[in-house]
Amino acid sequence: MNSHFSQRRRVVVIYNPVAGAGKRGRLLRFLRLLRRAGHRVRLRRTTMPGDGAQIAAGLDAQSVDVVVAAGGDGTINEVAKGLAGGTLPLAIAPLGTANVMAWELGLGPNIAQAARCVADGDIVPVRLMQTGGRALMLMVSAGLDARVVAGVSDSLKHRFGKLAYGLVGAREILRAPCAPIHLSVDGVAHSAALVVVTHAARYAGPFVIAPAARLGQDRLSVVMLAHAGRLAMIGYALAMITNLLPRLPSVQIVTGQSIEFTTPTGAAVQGDGDSVGRVPLSITLSTASVNLIVPDAARVRA
Repeated sequence: MNSHFSQRRRVVVIYNPVAGAGKRGRLLRFLRLLRRAGHRVRLRRTTMPGDGAQIAAGLDAQSVDVVVAAGGDGTINEVAKGLAGGTLPLAIAPLGTANVMAWELGLGPNIAQAARCVADGDIVPVRLMQTGGRALMLMVSAGLDARVVAGVSDSLKHRFGKLAYGLVGAREILRAPCAPIHLSVDGVAHSAALVVVTHAARYAGPFVIAPAARLGQDRLSVVMLAHAGRLAMIGYALAMITNLLPRLPSVQIVTGQSIEFTTPTGAAVQGDGDSVGRVPLSITLSTASVNLIVPDAARVRA
């Protein structure tokens, strides 16, 4: 199910000033484009974690037509959580570091297209992922990448942008390999060195790791990388940035609706670029959905 609309809108932009590095100019351009198109725009700034969800949940559908999450994937998650189960549609302005959601929707870093999408996009209901009491739009993972996310501070991310993940990733590869992640997918046991449970085809930006995954699906894709050694992880990284990862014989992809990370106890887990807890942890699709505004519904439909 999707709908299309094109008219002037009453828009609330929820902005995370911490997201990305040097993104203020991009935000101002986005706001100018909205106002130039005739939209009535209000800017709401977050000041602490959880603000985005609270602001979104408090908006009145009688006085607001569209909510925009302006920031990275973490900001989008917060705003989506506040809107889940309601009628207000959610658009995005990509101002984060990786902007996986923007790449998944076909926007990439294109601020002008994101602004046009507020009035000219399709609306598609997307179910949220639920893990550890948190709502997520895209993915949850355990293994090396979760250790990297845990090691990237806000200050490091603000200073170096995407390079911060590469620097910490190189350090983590040189450390002792992660213990195998044991998990179950709809009750079937699996084990892997790194596991990504995803609702999206892309990872870390534009890189495709689960080609058949779509945000509109009622199931999750589970990408499992078998080998833990340093050379294997370097090989996986090179395969990812060339979009060859799904073709490797040591990479298995299955689908399911209920995933449980069982051991090793205490291993880090990341979700959409933020630390979200530790093993053991369960991941499911929520019954609540958010009405996501997308440039082309065909990109996200099941």
